[in-house]
Formats: sequence, structure tokens, C-alpha cells
Amino acid sequence: MNSINTQILNLNIGDSYPIRTMGIINLSKESFYKGSVVTQDKLINTAKLMEDEGAEFLDIGARSTAPGVEAISIKEEEDRLIPALRKILDITNCLISIDTQYASIAEKALSLGAHLINDISGFRTDSKIVKVISDYNCPVILMATKKVPGDCHTIHEIINELKKSIDIAKNNGIDENKIIIDPGIGRWVNTKTYEFNLQIIKSLEALRTLKKIILVGISRKSFIGDVLNIPDPSNRLNGSLAATVIAVYNGAHIIRTHDVKAQIEMVKMAKSLRMGK
Repeated sequence: MNSINTQILNLNIGDSYPIRTMGIINLSKESFYKGSVVTQDKLINTAKLMEDEGAEFLDIGARSTAPGVEAISIKEEEDRLIPALRKILDITNCLISIDTQYASIAEKALSLGAHLINDISGFRTDSKIVKVISDYNCPVILMATKKVPGDCHTIHEIINELKKSIDIAKNNGIDENKIIIDPGIGRWVNTKTYEFNLQIIKSLEALRTLKKIILVGISRKSFIGDVLNIPDPSNRLNGSLAATVIAVYNGAHIIRTHDVKAQIEMVKMAKSLRMGK
């Protein structure tokens, strides 16, 4: 099995390195997990705490994409995200990821000093975002998407759509060593029931054929609640950690999470077991 390794700015990531942790800075009051929403008065303390607990990335997002949630405008997303970004850039050494599907927000954030873009639509929502990323020569996270974020149900669909996104990136001058892939675990669309998500986690190693760093976001998601019969996301920590450990054992390199401290030792153990295969 060929190793997958790269360097994202000053951080080595991949098979030969520790699992990297991305803390979620959630600015969306519409979020499925209300307990994760960071208000302005808690913003600095939350970012500092995640860094102190071991996060190497902070992912700032202001738009909920949960099924049934009414979409906010691009202007409202920017009004939530950009002031928070300005504050966080001043107090952290973490790499700052911007969770947005829109070119105008990506351009503004990168111009202020953000380090990478997390496009959960894989370039499907706003094709102009590709040029922004290329112009800034920055890393990008691409989530598997056909039409709307996370709508791929099987590992076969995920691989096919990620290949398309990767080709778009390369054809627009984006350095393929700066591409991170995300299979899109979670109930992004109503038809993506927990059975699909469990199978994606079990089949994660198949993504290695794309030879890219793999990021997964499992934290507190509804499919965990479905499996464990836990409707409240605030009570899904144990299920999140269990699923994350399996994802790391099956090849994930970066974990996007609400719970930085809780997962560090568990994923380190999972990585050690994987290396001993």
C-alpha cells in the first residue's frame, strides 16, 4: 500500500504523521447541534481552548446545510463569518479553514489571511470559487457531491464525484498536493439513512485510490442518533468517538470535530493500530 503524505502550509499530514484535528467554529444558529453554536462573546475562548486541546485547524462556518433548514443569504453568511475570522486570526496559530461554497466569501476570507477553503459542494454550488482558490494558491477541502452537498450515497458514487472535483481543480491550476477529500458522511439529504453512512465508514479505505489526504466529519451527526436512538446531539459524544476511531483505522488523516480534547487519545490509539496492520 503506497503511503499518502503531503504538506499543507507548515503542517505535515498523512500516513506517516499523527492524525490532525480540525475544531469546528460553528456560527450558524440554524445548526442541528445547538450546543455547538459559538456566540460572539464565546468566540475567542472557544478558539483558544480548541488550540490548547490540540487542534491544528479551526474550521469557521456560518451556514447550516442540514435537511429542511431555510437557507440564509450570501450576505448574511459573510456578515457572520468575516468579523469572526478577523478576531480569530489575531489570537491563534492554528491553520484557519473557511467553510463556504461561495467565491465572494472565499476571496474576502483569503485576502484577510485565512489559509484554506472547505467547499462542501465540491465546486458544484459556485463555479467561480475554483478561480479564487487557484489565484490564492491555497489548499482546498472537497466534499463528495453530485448536485447538493453530501448527496452521494455509496462509496462508488463518492469516488466518482470526487474524481470530477479533483479534475476541475487540476484543470484550473490548483496544486493537487493541496487537495484534501471528504466523503461527506452524514444525513445531508433525507434519503441518506444511517445504513449508507455506516457503509461509507466501513469502506473508507477505498478512497485511497484517489491518493489524497482524507478528512472525515462525524461529530454528533444524526446518523449516530439513529443508530443509538439518541435524538439530542449533545448526548452523542460516545457514538461520535466510536465511529471516528473506526474511520481513522480505515484511513482518515484529518478529523473535523466539536470535541477536540475527547478524541485526541482515541484517534492516536486507532492510528497506532492501523500502522500495525
